[in-house]
Amino acid sequence: MNFDELKKQIVFSDYDGTIYITEESMPKNVKSIKEYNKLGGKFVIVTGRSKTSVSKVISQYNIPYDYIISNNGSIILNKDKEKIYEQVIVPDITNKILNYLETKENIELFFYDDNDKIKYNNQNLLKIRIKTSDYKLAQIIEDDINSSFKKDVIACSTFPGMYYDNHDFVLIDIVSKKAGKENAIKKLLEILNLEKDKALTIGDGRNDIEMIKEYNGYSMKTAEEDVKKVASKIFENVSDILESLKISNNII
Repeated sequence: MNFDELKKQIVFSDYDGTIYITEESMPKNVKSIKEYNKLGGKFVIVTGRSKTSVSKVISQYNIPYDYIISNNGSIILNKDKEKIYEQVIVPDITNKILNYLETKENIELFFYDDNDKIKYNNQNLLKIRIKTSDYKLAQIIEDDINSSFKKDVIACSTFPGMYYDNHDFVLIDIVSKKAGKENAIKKLLEILNLEKDKALTIGDGRNDIEMIKEYNGYSMKTAEEDVKKVASKIFENVSDILESLKISNNII
């Protein structure tokens, strides 16, 4: 049994639509994560959620983890949920983005710090979130921000319909150009002195595409089509992926 190789591996998994697809899928996935963790494999939750939001589901489902990358790669937290790395949007850039958004109707704005949503008062931010029911407008905003502020931030829209009662809206998350899930993964690998080929990424949404491409990762069968196109393998659930890692390391 090749436990030594398994201990060098580190799995980076999205939460919504990946670890969590349905309530029925959670017990099996959590059990497999626990078993993988006990064998020495590291498991990192990589999510667009805030620290407060992801902490709630970790507690609710008793999900084991070694690190959390939250707010789409803006911050890395250790097992004690202490900040070990972050990339912020400075007030000067936030204010310019807000000036641009003043011309847009039918949008809601949310601002995030290390923990959760806050009132904006010219402070550094981890994430700006825009919510709209106008899909065409969402694409315009995403494209405009990525064009006008490309040196400073990244905007990515997501369609989280399956996780909410009201399906008819789009979220546009804006984070620092130096953030992004793929960049946070690179930083954590550097901190842990692990080679790139020891990382496995798993996701289902548009904000997972870059980390899947960069690390030759996997997607869920229920993932968006653009995500499945870049995935090296497609699985039903996280449990099946972790079981395949045990098999590939001759751990039965």
